[in-house]
Amino acid sequence: MASFFKQLSDDMEKVIQVVEEGAKFMMGESASMDGEKGSDAETQSSTAFGDSADVDQDGDAAMIDDMDDMYGSPLMGMADSVMSDIMSMQVGPQTPKEHIQAFAAAITWNETFIKIIIGFHVAVIVSAVVVNRSGGVYGRLCFMFFVGIVVRLADTLNTIGAKRWREFATQNYFDGGGIFMGIMVCAPLLMVCLCMLISMIREASNLIVDVSKMKAKAQLKQKQRRGHMDKTTNEKRKMGRRIRDKIQSSLREPLQIN
Repeated sequence: MASFFKQLSDDMEKVIQVVEEGAKFMMGESASMDGEKGSDAETQSSTAFGDSADVDQDGDAAMIDDMDDMYGSPLMGMADSVMSDIMSMQVGPQTPKEHIQAFAAAITWNETFIKIIIGFHVAVIVSAVVVNRSGGVYGRLCFMFFVGIVVRLADTLNTIGAKRWREFATQNYFDGGGIFMGIMVCAPLLMVCLCMLISMIREASNLIVDVSKMKAKAQLKQKQRRGHMDKTTNEKRKMGRRIRDKIQSSLREPLQIN
């Protein structure tokens, strides 16, 4: 930025020098014109009244010729060339950092209108934090719907502001492209909505993980129950087999004695 202003000051000095040279050139021409007119008046003072009328007509014609020479002089071409050089050498912001600095320098941050916008964004951020923590899903959706309405009305607000900016601001921030409204109003609101959406997606992913863990635990418990039931069933079967074998053995013993 410092090099830009230095280049601009150098160009202005060049323009001033060209204008001064042109003024000197014009003053010299006017002085020579006055001398020639004075000598002509002295030599023609002895002529008749008709001759003086001819002299006046000749003087008017000479003045017209001098005006044509002045407007068609190379000075105008020099000035045009200098201005074209200045405009060609003037370089606007190139990097994103320079664009941000130029935008910040163009805004009057201490005026009431800008302070109101900043206060509005602070209130929106605080409300978003509160709603995100304790508002539930429906509260978050309603908040995001409100922010979407404000962003949708940004074009209308920009048009109204362009017509009535003198009532609340020191300069016209509302250009046709809506750059000010996009950066100062819409961008922060969209960032808040994006943060809330990321938070909701994160919570949803955490819920999915928790549900998966609960499902795995339930399946493990079910397997354990099935294993316990199978073990109990096997034990019961073994007990039944033992009892059956004993009964059969007790029934066979008397037959062997006989």
